Amino acid sequence: MSDTDPRAGVGLPTPAATVEARTGDPGVDDRGATSSTDPRPSSGQNTPTAPDADGRESDGLVGEGHTGEGRDDDGRAGDGRRRHGRSALWWTPVVLVVVAALLAAGAAIGGLIDRSPGENSVDVGFARDMSEHHSQAVQMAMIEFSRGADATSRSVAQDIALTQQREIGVMSTWLSGWGRTQSNTGAAMRWMGATSTDGSSTHDMDGMAGMNGSGSGSGSGSGSGSADDSARMPGMATPAQLRQLATLRGRDLDVLFLTLMIHHHRGGLAMAQYASQHGEQDRTRGVARAMVLNQSVEIDQMQQDLVRLGAPRA
Repeated sequence: MSDTDPRAGVGLPTPAATVEARTGDPGVDDRGATSSTDPRPSSGQNTPTAPDADGRESDGLVGEGHTGEGRDDDGRAGDGRRRHGRSALWWTPVVLVVVAALLAAGAAIGGLIDRSPGENSVDVGFARDMSEHHSQAVQMAMIEFSRGADATSRSVAQDIALTQQREIGVMSTWLSGWGRTQSNTGAAMRWMGATSTDGSSTHDMDGMAGMNGSGSGSGSGSGSGSADDSARMPGMATPAQLRQLATLRGRDLDVLFLTLMIHHHRGGLAMAQYASQHGEQDRTRGVARAMVLNQSVEIDQMQQDLVRLGAPRA
């Protein structure tokens, strides 16, 4: 092209300038304008960096170093959790086996401690015979409570009925738990002589032979040998005495009730004393001792009531 070409000098960029503008020359922006004085850095420049918390420079973005370390930390934590989980899984069956063994040992020890007493044991015999003995006492006490004249005697009768009925329930629960029948169909009080080693039970039973209410002022004959003059256990009232008690009222009822109940308590005391010394289980001995204490106090009270009523002591 000649110097006189009309297109010359119109200020068109030279090819070299065009190439520099497209390649991002520092002095020319994308629009062809120079940016030497522009304070903003171009996209191709790195921004100033500042050290982060661990002394490394950071450009404000999450760099490859940070991203890599984050993955490493997460990986290590994940590995720890997985190892802990595997360890816990390994120990679980061991712990279960130990717990099962301890439970089995406890059950075995409990079975030895709470072993049910035998059919002919003092515990079973005492629970059966004392329940029957108590049942008659409750029957007599309710007669006195309903028709007696003396307020003190009626109050004693109420206490006897409530206390001995509750004790019947306790002993009935024992027998059920031991898998034993509630009543004794054989001879009464065999358990008092079966386990004796010093002959004391035979002496006790002989001493109670006269506690059946004969000579107590009830009017029943003694030594007649009739069914109405016999009682199943020492201290218990005879059928004839029970019928007479049911026909009386007022002071006569008070006196007969107190007399019969004192004899009844004495027979029960002998049974309870023996069970408190020879029972196998702690609860048997404990309840028997409580009976001895309560009935001893009640005997003293009833003797005083007889004297107060002008009747002879039983």
